[in-house]
Amino acid sequence: MQPLPVLRAGTLALACVLAPATHATGTIELLTGIPRLACEATLCLSSSLRPGECNLSLNHYFRIKKFNKRGLDWTATVAARRDFLSECPAASDPGIPERIDAISRGAGKCDAEFLNRSYAATAYKWRERGYNYWSGDSAEPVYEVHPLPTVTLSQLPTYCVAYNDHAWTHELSVRYVGKPAMGGLWVKAEDYEAAQTEWNAKHDGLWASGWNFSLTDPRQRPDY
Repeated sequence: MQPLPVLRAGTLALACVLAPATHATGTIELLTGIPRLACEATLCLSSSLRPGECNLSLNHYFRIKKFNKRGLDWTATVAARRDFLSECPAASDPGIPERIDAISRGAGKCDAEFLNRSYAATAYKWRERGYNYWSGDSAEPVYEVHPLPTVTLSQLPTYCVAYNDHAWTHELSVRYVGKPAMGGLWVKAEDYEAAQTEWNAKHDGLWASGWNFSLTDPRQRPDY
């Protein structure tokens, strides 16, 4: 496996256990089997860069799933994945148990693609265009409404913070662009400034002037 660009003390310890070890007898012993896969998975899941050498360990990791009568048992799945990563000989080194726990809870659930897909919703850009008058004094507002795709979750869950924003990770952080009621979404942290600038250009000024924004369709509000 080629070295990954995660140059921190803890992951360097993991990288070392993947390398050949020369003993006093002159023999060289390579880490193999499940322990090697566990170490590789821990390294690969600590970086957004996933070279082809990661495929075997990541496929093994994500195939670990536990089910109950209601479907996927996430608590049991997390525990089983944690047990797998703990097979790495470096798993008991200082800081590594916490890192393994964060990976088992967050890997695959804290990237921009997953968050945008899992918390996708519809927001509404709308304004009143007048009223329909009926008999008596009652009047019904007429709306111009435009649906907007959005992502309602704008704050990372605590398990994602522990997984993404760790000293031993490489380019895993994500940031939220915009507002939930105005077409917000998650992007990689490195893309944030450009994405936020683009969002501002599309959602400020004349685009927003005179309009209201909400996560509920105004035509379905009980107060109208």
